[in-house]
Amino acid sequence: MTCIRLLIAFSLLATAGQPALAGDAPAPGWDEVSAIFKKRCINCHSEHGASKGLRLDSYEAVLAGGDDGAVVVAGDAAVSEMIRRLRGESVPRMPFLDRPLSQDEVDVILRWIEAGAPRS
Repeated sequence: MTCIRLLIAFSLLATAGQPALAGDAPAPGWDEVSAIFKKRCINCHSEHGASKGLRLDSYEAVLAGGDDGAVVVAGDAAVSEMIRRLRGESVPRMPFLDRPLSQDEVDVILRWIEAGAPRS
């Protein structure tokens, strides 16, 4: 019984003051994610620009990726190049030559990818 109490106490201490997990909020759908892309990304990543062949102006185009392959690995944001670029973990950081997306915007995209990049 003492071991169980210690495990519970340790679990509570380990999570105290931690932000809510992304899984605690409902997963955003494509509409919410595409609004961010329209506002911050499609100047360079649309039919008329498509830097590196990557278009972010349609659901199908995002999942198709660009000249260098997929940028979204549905269900795994940690290996998705899009998240790595938005966080500056991979270069060049995106958006290129512009201020970074807010943490809230990155979180929306991250939660969308983690949820399997749902269309709705």
